[in-house]
Amino acid sequence: MELDVGKLFSQAREKPLLMIPGPTEIPWRVIFGMIQRSYNHHDPKFNVDVLDATLIKLREIYQTENEIVAVPGSGRVGLQAAINSLIECGDKVLCIVAGIFGGWMREMVQRVGGEAVEFPVEWGKNIDLKEVEAVLGQGGFKAITVVHNETTTGCMYPIKELGKLAKKYDVLFIVDTVSSLGGADIKTDEWGLDINTAASHKCLAAPIGLAILSVSKKAWKVMEGRKAPATDFSYDVYRWKTMWIPPERGGDMIFGFRRQPITMPVHTVFALREAVDMALEEGVENRFKRHRIAAKAAREAVRALGLEMFPEEEIASDTLAAITVPEGVDSRKIIDIVRDRYNIMISAGLEKLTTGIWRIGHMGMTASPDFILPTLRAFEGALKEVGFLKKVGMGVEAASAVFEGENLM
Repeated sequence: MELDVGKLFSQAREKPLLMIPGPTEIPWRVIFGMIQRSYNHHDPKFNVDVLDATLIKLREIYQTENEIVAVPGSGRVGLQAAINSLIECGDKVLCIVAGIFGGWMREMVQRVGGEAVEFPVEWGKNIDLKEVEAVLGQGGFKAITVVHNETTTGCMYPIKELGKLAKKYDVLFIVDTVSSLGGADIKTDEWGLDINTAASHKCLAAPIGLAILSVSKKAWKVMEGRKAPATDFSYDVYRWKTMWIPPERGGDMIFGFRRQPITMPVHTVFALREAVDMALEEGVENRFKRHRIAAKAAREAVRALGLEMFPEEEIASDTLAAITVPEGVDSRKIIDIVRDRYNIMISAGLEKLTTGIWRIGHMGMTASPDFILPTLRAFEGALKEVGFLKKVGMGVEAASAVFEGENLM
């Protein structure tokens, strides 16, 4: 039966526009990419022509020559798989904790029996690289973990400089790029990321369901030399090398054919294929630039409204805006008005910032004036309704000037 695209559009249920820090809006092309008949996940027409081909294409976005693998699950599953595969009981790991998600990595290290040495960073502030080096200089560390883009606080941290320290002290560098990969310039190989773990549902603008990891040769060697097998069977990344990566690329293929160590969600992979193709058609540099411009527009709008960004300027994220809630304003009421009156979702903060910040995502397709300007207009409208603003339009005007100056309007 022929697909009636028009009917699908007309029957699409009204839902709020997602301007949160993920999941993000999904292009229709990506959604339609899932409309496939069921495949045997071991069929070479899927296993090689779709899954492997998509992972190879992702190397351009990751800026790597390393192997890339994917496992079913959200972004945290990729972090768990990385730590489960590399860290053994007693291994000493420096965990940079600058928000909730950095704390998760610390806990994952602890759960596999590693010695997690926390390096705390004040929320919204930059990492003191000299202090990091001083701790590393004490010796005995196997790895560093860090979140590149902390959606807790809207901070994007200097992983290039941290990578230099990891190389200097010969430790593994495990980086969470879940909310930045595909929206920020991340030079995986040049910056020495041994594990770069991301996800399908943020800047890549595909459905939730895949954690995606690039794995360095050094990381493979560490996995191979473990004293004991990884504690989690399903998320043992090394099994991808022994079962799926072909010999000409350094794998073993112990069964004599490519076999996925864990059943892949076939239709989610089809969607990811479309999302990756769209990113490459746009051009990765163009895509990174578009996110940088969107972030600049959002920050200029915030200033024009008399508000302040939560993070320090030098580390403000390219993929979301974290805005400090002014004294006397009910943060939850603004979120509710934006959703109920304008059908747009923005986010509150998390944990101790629950009522202290608003978070507006601009990831993937939403990093554009078509999505940011209506969101700002709704945000201004809500601020006026509660009496914080006397008139609206200043934020939209400031953001529009940035987009026009960069020829994105």
